Amino acid sequence: NIRAGTQYINWLHSIFDTRIPDENERYRFILASYNAGPGHVLDAMRLAEKNGQDPLKWDNSVADWLLKKSDPMYYTDTVVKNGYFRGRESVAFVDEILERYEHYKNIIPPEQR
Repeated sequence: NIRAGTQYINWLHSIFDTRIPDENERYRFILASYNAGPGHVLDAMRLAEKNGQDPLKWDNSVADWLLKKSDPMYYTDTVVKNGYFRGRESVAFVDEILERYEHYKNIIPPEQR
């Protein structure tokens, strides 16, 4: 399971490393894709861009569009390739993992990270 998860994350890196230059933003997209699948995240990026928001920014942009993929007004949009998606769990997943990471950084000495 660990090997498969690592291979999957590496594959997600191959999708987002060239698309999202900011490393911190990229981690958010990879985490969301780990949970939702990259197709839904790419859909949300296209929706953000189409609607005048930054498709390379997670908070207050792509995360909001991922949440809107449960609304027929958005998941039937012509830029959406993967249809309906209930994004609440994936958006919460990103927040939870990043919060845990910050906690772990506080309890693990820098030389052991």
